Amino acid sequence: MPATRPTARRALAALVTATVASATATVTVPAVAHADSARCASTFNLFIPGTWETTEQADPAVPVGILKPIADAITATHDDRAEVYTLPYMARAFDNGKTYADSKSDARTKAASVLTDVASKCPRTKFTITGYSQGADAAGDLASDIGNGKGPIPPDRVLAVGLLADPGSGTEGEAVVGPRAAGTGIADPRPQGMGQLSGRVASICYTGKDLYCSIQKGASPLLGSLGSILSKAPSTEPGAPTPDGSTGLADALTSDFSQADLPALGTHATTLTQQSTADTIDVGQVANSATSLMHSLTPIADLIASGAANSAATTDLTTAAPGTAEHAAGQFLAAASQADLSNAVTTATKLADTASTLVQSGTATVPATSPEATALSIPAGTLSAQVAPLAATPADTLTTASSVLAVLKPSIVVGQVLNVVTGLTALDLPGILQNLTVLPQKVAALDAHGAHQIAGELNNQFAPLVTLAAGVDLRWVSQILAVIPDPSGFTQIAALVTSILANVDVIRLANLIGQVQEIAWAAVERLLPPPGQAPDPLGAGAAMTGLLPVGLDLASVAVNMLSGKATKTDPALLGRQAHTAPPSVPDQAQSLDLNGLTGSLTTMATSQGADDLAALVSEGLNAASFFASGAHTDYNHLVVDNAGRTAIQWLTDWLNLQISRAA
Repeated sequence: MPATRPTARRALAALVTATVASATATVTVPAVAHADSARCASTFNLFIPGTWETTEQADPAVPVGILKPIADAITATHDDRAEVYTLPYMARAFDNGKTYADSKSDARTKAASVLTDVASKCPRTKFTITGYSQGADAAGDLASDIGNGKGPIPPDRVLAVGLLADPGSGTEGEAVVGPRAAGTGIADPRPQGMGQLSGRVASICYTGKDLYCSIQKGASPLLGSLGSILSKAPSTEPGAPTPDGSTGLADALTSDFSQADLPALGTHATTLTQQSTADTIDVGQVANSATSLMHSLTPIADLIASGAANSAATTDLTTAAPGTAEHAAGQFLAAASQADLSNAVTTATKLADTASTLVQSGTATVPATSPEATALSIPAGTLSAQVAPLAATPADTLTTASSVLAVLKPSIVVGQVLNVVTGLTALDLPGILQNLTVLPQKVAALDAHGAHQIAGELNNQFAPLVTLAAGVDLRWVSQILAVIPDPSGFTQIAALVTSILANVDVIRLANLIGQVQEIAWAAVERLLPPPGQAPDPLGAGAAMTGLLPVGLDLASVAVNMLSGKATKTDPALLGRQAHTAPPSVPDQAQSLDLNGLTGSLTTMATSQGADDLAALVSEGLNAASFFASGAHTDYNHLVVDNAGRTAIQWLTDWLNLQISRAA
């Protein structure tokens, strides 16, 4: 995909009056309200919202999200003796060119800055820190730093830390409130514990429901590894060194729609059409429209090229209820499939560069008869035609679709990868390979009974594999699996098996098996007719001769699966990670022993306690829901003590009690 060129960016900058801050500028947060120690509150209560609950521009004086009732209650109870500050930060994940880890890092940096500022201006003020979901991730890390003497404030100034749906749950030193979570947080407990803050950190998790803070990674090695990557791996900046597996996967899940303006696609396409035939071309308008289209088309083309917008995903979106964002996204992707996106991005980039050069030279307009106009009008007309299917999409549909398209990658990756791995471990691949060896022999011997029996078994064995092959891009999934560091070796084997199967024409193989079953059944019916009818051995023999060409075709296709050598599987799929695979895996990978690999996969799944791998799919979809929308919102109803208090009520009472003691 063509990169955005510097000249195109300069052109856009020249056309707007706002000054864009450098990416290396110091991160700033809204100033805290007090100006001197005389106006300092007794306590400063920092609230860090969860994913999607706030933005960088939010007003810190206005509580938001699931923690809002707690913040409001503190203000109502203590008035100006307790200052409430809701942290504005980039509370997003995978939709703005940044990963979840980037967003969490933003929260930590800004929270530390606020705490440092208040502590220096208000030497007698005490602190509480409360976080939810992604906010709890940052708050828990801050608490661990403070408790171990590495934080922005000393431990003795912290009254309490409340963590709701913390991905680092299970950290030593936290006090679990309510049902104890099964397993740990998906991002793993903090290795240094809570240090001197032990006993002052309360953690609440909806165990068994909220996988973000409650997952048994031993039973779900793939999901556990995937969760660790998504929560910890930052994105890479353009021009940075080649990322490792973890960062590479995080980047693969990131869609940068931050500069896209999808609703304006039609307007900008119309502008280019008009300018391409105008007597005098407005260079500024061409540069503005081409640059906007380039920024909008690039993430769409990347989304489609990545495999996330595959036919199965598009169908799911299209069949959603009309009027929903999902349905709008499906309509948009259907239109995108008819557009020449790859070439459109190239055309838009070149056109923006050409126009920007003229803008930088001070040229505002050019006559249609000039060479400069030709260099603008021809690509402008071409670009309009290339994006016509998208430009015809109603603007309100594009506006609605944006939110879904921006997070489609993580949703599809998590869902499809886990579906594939679950499907692989449920397959009887050793049985399939054995039957594929025997079936051509039965056909060659014109053994109707044997051919029909074996084909029937294969037909049943192949059913889940056909579903997999039809629903996902196995090559794409194998590449994703290959870069997930998993010390158990589970995902390495799954990557190798998936890669081998991706080179087998599964659909054709299944069709041939079906033909064998039909022809053999016809022969069996002639040999064993209904009562009152004489057997017809000649007719059966004639029917069986129809198997011979099918059998030859079957053998030629099946050999790829039997040998696993349709395409040499790169042993590098074992990854360049610092993890250890079982000793047998490298040998099986080199020899492409599909039978051995699948046996290892099944054995490993069992050894990890994943006795119900179907549950893995459900967990994966729930995890994708979190990364796409922060969906753990039942804490208003989760009862955590014998008094019948919910998680929100308990945290409110506990924080108010600690604040009262400091007054």
